[in-house]
Amino acid sequence: MNITPERKEELIKFASSFGLEFEDFNTLNRAFVHTSYIHEKNLDVMESYERLEFLGDAVLKIAISDFLFKKFPDLREGDLTKHRAWVVSDKELAVLAVKCGLSNLILLGKNEESLNGRQKPSILACAFEAFLGAIYLEYKQLGLKAVYDFLVDNFENEILNSKLHNYKALLQEYTQSETHKLPIYKILDEFGMSHDKTYVMGVYYNDVLIAQGEGKSKKDAEQIAAKNALEFLNVEIS
Repeated sequence: MNITPERKEELIKFASSFGLEFEDFNTLNRAFVHTSYIHEKNLDVMESYERLEFLGDAVLKIAISDFLFKKFPDLREGDLTKHRAWVVSDKELAVLAVKCGLSNLILLGKNEESLNGRQKPSILACAFEAFLGAIYLEYKQLGLKAVYDFLVDNFENEILNSKLHNYKALLQEYTQSETHKLPIYKILDEFGMSHDKTYVMGVYYNDVLIAQGEGKSKKDAEQIAAKNALEFLNVEIS
């Protein structure tokens, strides 16, 4: 598939906005080619983003698993799995795709365009995964690190902001419904070097310490403490 100078410039501008450099623009361009465009232009189906999507999906799951494993050292396997499933869902990936502005790069057939395909979560999510696949291939041995860095540098808040794990909000809802009182968080301990500290946060309810949690930041420790408090209070966590 031929890439016009204008298209190449568009791709360069997009990648460079994230500090990414590409030599293989054919692969980068392919990450944004939808099958409807392929059929309309009578191109080889291998020119669509489907194979890159397959690769990007796998790389995405590894990168997110690595990040969550390190970020939440006290979360059980089931909780980590739920959080990862939320992050890699089409709905959430579509949000990330829109935020990074890749929707404008997607090549669609006229019919799909008329059906607002550029706004469909499934198409946005697939293009986002394909883009991750292109990054992985471009950076070769450092491909996984490049994908990891791209995700964390640009979307860390979105990755962490899972409704599944807003335990502090769930605990607050419960305590307010029961007694109209709020849980209170206090630092119980902190240890480690200044650049690598671990915090121990306690959560108090009715002036009684009911749970505590450890984390690499106060916010992370509070979330773990809140989760442990919910379990202590026998509150079901969906």
